[in-house]
Formats: sequence, C-alpha cells, structure tokens
Amino acid sequence: KAHQDIYQVMLALHDEGLPIDEDFIRNRVPKEDFNDNVLIEILSAKPIVNTEAYCLEIKESSKLRKLEQLSKNIIFNVSNDKNSQDIITNIQVNIENIENETLQQIPTIRDTIKEFKADMQKALDGGAKILGQSSGLEALDNIIGAFEDGDLIVIAARPSMGKTSIISTIATKALEEGRGVLIESLEMPRKKIVSRLIAARSQESLTDLKRGLVKNKDKFNEAVEFFENSNLIIHDKAYPTILELQNRIKATIRRNPDIKNIFVDHTGKIQLLGKTREDIEIGHISAMLKKIARDYNIRVFLLQQLNRSLESRENKRPMLSDLKNSGNIEEDADIVLGLYRDSYYKKDKDKPTMLNYDSVEDAEILVLKNRDGRVGVAKVSFEGKSARFLNRVNNEPTIIEFE
Repeated sequence: KAHQDIYQVMLALHDEGLPIDEDFIRNRVPKEDFNDNVLIEILSAKPIVNTEAYCLEIKESSKLRKLEQLSKNIIFNVSNDKNSQDIITNIQVNIENIENETLQQIPTIRDTIKEFKADMQKALDGGAKILGQSSGLEALDNIIGAFEDGDLIVIAARPSMGKTSIISTIATKALEEGRGVLIESLEMPRKKIVSRLIAARSQESLTDLKRGLVKNKDKFNEAVEFFENSNLIIHDKAYPTILELQNRIKATIRRNPDIKNIFVDHTGKIQLLGKTREDIEIGHISAMLKKIARDYNIRVFLLQQLNRSLESRENKRPMLSDLKNSGNIEEDADIVLGLYRDSYYKKDKDKPTMLNYDSVEDAEILVLKNRDGRVGVAKVSFEGKSARFLNRVNNEPTIIEFE
C-alpha cells in the first residue's frame, strides 16, 4: 500500500511537470498512513538504468509460462476427446489474451479527461468538425456527425434496395481517408464486389463493365489503381458459423492492424446452429460484432434484412420494428440506418419495379437510432447504372427530423 501511494504521487508530480524527488513526494503522500522508512528504502535502492528492458524481460517470462501452461491444457483436452472446434476456439482465445496483455495500468479519470480535452481541441483545430469517419454523404454526416471508433452500425433494407451499394460509398470514403477495410461478403462473390466498387468510383455502368466496355478510360484506370493500392480485404466464403466468422475477422485484424472498418453482408447468410430461437442466435451475432468493435476500437457495419411485413403498409419507409429477427440487434447497435427509394415501388400495390439504370433517383437514408445524437432522414441520390449513393444532385443536403 505504501508503494502504491508513493507511485500515485509520482504520477501526479509528473503530470504537473514537477520534480519527482524526496521533498515533493514527502509533502504529497498521505501522512496518516505513511512510513518514512519506506521512502528511504526506495531512494537508497540501486536505480534501474534501463527500466523498459527489465519490464520486457519480466513480461516475456510471463508469456512463456502461460504458453507452457496452455500447451499442457491442449494435450489434456485432446486426450479427453473434446470437440476439435471447441479446442481450436479455446486456443485462439487464450493466445489472443496473452497477446493483448500490456504493461499499461487501467486509465484513471485524469487520463480519460485528458483524452477528451485533446479530442475537443483537435476538432476545434479542424474547423469545429466532429471527429470520426465521414460516410461520404453530406446529408447523413449532418445528422450523425461521424462514425466513431467502437461503433456497431446496422444498415437495414429490403432486398435490392441498395445495401451493397451503401457499402461501396462508405468503404471507398474510408479507404480515401487511409483506413483499412475488411468486407465479409457472405452473399456476393468478391469479383462482383470489386466490380461495384470500381463502377461506383469511375462512374461507369455495371452493365458496360460486364461487356468489357469503358466510356472514360482515365477514370476507370484511376479507380482500378486506387483499389489495387488500397488496404482492402474481401472474404466471400458463404454461410460461416458465428464462431467461424468471429475467428476469421479476428485473425484478419491481427495480421492487418490497419483494418479500421468491417462490413458484414449480411446476417441472413450466417449459419445458425439451431440450438435456440433464431432471434436469440441473431442477437448473438450482433453482440459478437459489437464486442469486436469495442475490443479493437474499430467500426463494424452489419447489413440486415427487413421484415416482409412492411410491404403491406402504405408507407414503406423502414422502422426499427421492421428489423428481421432482430434479437438484440437494436439494443447492441449504436446507429441503425434504413434505406428507402420510392422508385423501387410501383404505383400499383407493393410490387417492386425495374430500376431505370440511366437515371439518378431520389433516395433516403433514415437514421432510425443514433445513440449519441439525433435521428432523421438524410435526402440523397441513387445512381442505378453504377450502383452508388451520392449527394443530392442540384440540391443542398436536406435533413428532415422526426420523433
């Protein structure tokens, strides 16, 4: 306890830029339970010249002991006929815990407030902009501010409404800002994802690209070169289990620490084990992805289908209650976005219509939940030929707030 008190005083002196010496320490340490002999003992001890080297030596010995114990546990579990997948998961979790151990103490409230004030100053220096990652769509940024580290963002829509297209917009903006992107495309092959990314950036028609045609060669080559040199990873293995998806994402982040955004498309293509109700298992998916976002201080975007029941409503704009088998998704998500395009529906009753690929149509991104801010409707545009969302054409970004 005496050593702890003295160390806390040393930290306080360091924060205030004061000398860490005998007089200053003695004046700051609580007198009622301070033994002066302890301070004398510390000051008379042989000083460690290279503290970091000693710390690393101790940490290395600790890791080796834990790895030795882990190897014994593996042999024990294998010999007792445990399930192989359970053993693999246990090994990965234990190794990850050993890797993640640091020499840092738990941050104090003083540390946290320092970080908070530094963020405020950084935002002020940047022209009073909210810190975080832009969506690439001005109207949406005006509502949510920015996507922040540790956020789980759910993007919900009916089929063919543009869920994959919004990935292209947000992922490309992240790559432009130098942030790595991992796309877990559980529904669409990676070549199709790449073709959509290139089409959106080069403003080429997806149909033309399928025929090998390009209208603007310079823009097309720039788009290809941009993605070739970007920190983009695409996995397209369909129907992974929750455990396989989790392990694949974590392994990718460990190998590529610059990954700051993960897109999972979509929950309906994740293999459920059927051991409990479907909504509960889907809730486990959102909880797992939220934990990854928090643990690695990154953004995770989860694409989710909406219930078919909204098709029977006159107003087909999505609501939170439309989330399909949502489980805890609504609770886990920091932001929930709903996509809506009026042109998707015929004037006749609730039947989808073919896109006019040559036109730029009005679209809406509904902010249905925003843990740190307001909700509302961001008016944007959608270009069918290149499958991309963009800022409203010939119009200022519009925000419609709603309760």
